[in-house]
Amino acid sequence: MRRPSHLLGWLFLALFTAPLHAAPGHDEEQRLVASLQLGSSPSVRYLDAAGAPIDYAAFARLLGDGKTYSSTKDGEAGAAVLRIRTPGQPGRFAFKRGDAFPPFELPALQGGTQRSGSYQGRYTLISFFFADCAPCIAEVPTLNAFARQHGDMNVVAITYEDAQTARQFASGRGFAWPILHDGQALIDTLGVSTYPTLILLDPTGHIAGVAIGMNMRDDEAKRLADMNRWIELWRTETRAPL
Repeated sequence: MRRPSHLLGWLFLALFTAPLHAAPGHDEEQRLVASLQLGSSPSVRYLDAAGAPIDYAAFARLLGDGKTYSSTKDGEAGAAVLRIRTPGQPGRFAFKRGDAFPPFELPALQGGTQRSGSYQGRYTLISFFFADCAPCIAEVPTLNAFARQHGDMNVVAITYEDAQTARQFASGRGFAWPILHDGQALIDTLGVSTYPTLILLDPTGHIAGVAIGMNMRDDEAKRLADMNRWIELWRTETRAPL
């Protein structure tokens, strides 16, 4: 049966003009991803302000509404996470057990660059701190003792402050693990706003548990016992089916 010529013309226009309308958004995303320098096989995740996954189209609409974003990446792994931010408002921590930890590459106080991929294969305990945080200072002996007891785990501290400030904080406190500085982009992407925040990663780089703050009224022995109990609980739950 022969189709009317006007219908054929409509089909022709639908087939060939739809991609032209879709191309600008695709091109914009390609330019954005290229600017991240993630190599030939990039993996980019987009999150809204609450930390929920969204696609690029929704991400672009939010940017068009005046929102900004934070981004963190691991160039060697070819991965990045971009999270929408509302100007003037702090982000909310919205990552939960089982979520992939955002990729990162940060300078280490001990020299060189540490990447998220550097910590895969073993459980990793991350402490977020800043220099004038009294609970962060009180936490150091507990973390030192924990690190000595658990040589099978990675322990790392991350701050948004610069190298000089981080070095002053570490001076005389016997840090036995890496301290990463200038981590504001990662902190914004996670939504960390309370210090100290402890996050345990499983060997695949997924979040196994989170603890926010530390009770300064407890003595060091009690804090260490609590930390060991938290870590063992998180590890046990991680080994169980999610």
